[in-house]
Amino acid sequence: KSENNLFLIMDYGESEAVILYKDMNADLLLIDDRHARMIAESMQIKCIGTIGILIIAKEKKLIKRLHPFFKSLIDNKRYYSLVLLNNILRKQNEKLL
Repeated sequence: KSENNLFLIMDYGESEAVILYKDMNADLLLIDDRHARMIAESMQIKCIGTIGILIIAKEKKLIKRLHPFFKSLIDNKRYYSLVLLNNILRKQNEKLL
């Protein structure tokens, strides 16, 4: 396992995820924290967030609608910009939050 010095510039959990990504030679890093994602992307790490995964799931017809998932995220105190979520819902022809 690699030594974790990244916790000095990002939260410990995200820094451990970056280390694991590198140790496993992964294809994608699932990360939602904007600051940590910017750092990871500056390290040439390909990232995706929860919203991106949900959009792909809808495109692949694994889920029918994004709205209930977005509502659940908001209801469970996960912070996402309502402007961003509603823009995505609008593009997907779904009911806005």
